[in-house]
Amino acid sequence: MDVFDLVFTLTMIMFPAVFTLFVRRRTNPAGQDDTPGTGLAALTQRLWLWTAVAVISYLVLYGWRAREVAYYMWFAFFPLWFALAMPVLRAKNPGWGPTSRSPVRSARLERRDVLPKQLKLGWFALAALWVLLLAVAVLGLALTASEPPHWWLLGFSLMAGGELWLMHWATRRSLIEPEPVPQNEPTEIREARASLRKLKMIGWLTAAAVTMLIFAIPPALLIWMGNDALTVAIVIGAGGGVAAGIGGTVFGVLADLRRAKINRLCLESPRKE
Repeated sequence: MDVFDLVFTLTMIMFPAVFTLFVRRRTNPAGQDDTPGTGLAALTQRLWLWTAVAVISYLVLYGWRAREVAYYMWFAFFPLWFALAMPVLRAKNPGWGPTSRSPVRSARLERRDVLPKQLKLGWFALAALWVLLLAVAVLGLALTASEPPHWWLLGFSLMAGGELWLMHWATRRSLIEPEPVPQNEPTEIREARASLRKLKMIGWLTAAAVTMLIFAIPPALLIWMGNDALTVAIVIGAGGGVAAGIGGTVFGVLADLRRAKINRLCLESPRKE
C-alpha cells in the first residue's frame, strides 16, 4: 500500500499542472488572445511553483515517516485545480471560461431529463439486480448461513440501493443544465451537445452499476460463506473502489473536455440576433 499511496498522492498533486500542458492555446473569436502572453506565463509559473511546493512538502513528510499525514496531501489537488489550473486553462482556451455573450438567451422549451428507452431499461435492470442481491443476503441471514447472523451487513446492501437512486437523480440533474439551444444552432454545436449528453447518460449508468456491485456483492458473500469469503470481499471492495475512482476521473475529464469544446464553438459561432 505504500507504493500505491505514493503514486496516488503524487498523481493527484501533479495532475492539474500536467493537464494544462495538453490544452492547446487558442484565440477568441476576434482572433486575439484573451490574455497577454506575459499573463499566461505568470499564471503558468505560479501553478508550477505551488505544485513543486506541494510535491516537496509531501516528500518531506513521507521521508520523515509521517506517512499518515503525508497521504492527505492529495487534497492539494483541489486548490491547485480550481484556484491555479483553471485560470491557466481559461487563458489558453476561451472554451474553459464562461460563454455568455449576452444577458438574453434563447432556448427551446423542452424537457431534457428524459432518458431514452434503452437506458431506462438499463436502470431497471440494475434495480432488479440490486433487489436480487438483497434477497440473496436476506435469505442467507434468514437461514443463518453464517453463525451468528450478521444483520448489520444488510446496511451495505441497502446503501447500494440508495446509491442507485442517487446516481439516477444525478443523471437526470446533469441533463437539465441551463444551455442556450436556439433552433438555428449550428450543426457542429448541436452534435457536440448530443455527444456530451450521451457521455453523461452512459457514464452515470456505468458508475451506478460498478458502485452498486461493490456495495452489494461483498455482504452476500460474507453472509453465505463467512470468513472464507473475506479476502474476496476485500478485493472486490478495495479493487472495485480504485477502479471506480479511476473511471470516475476519466469520465469527469472527458465531460470537461467536451464541455470546453462546446463553449469554444459557441464563442466562435456567428451570433444571430
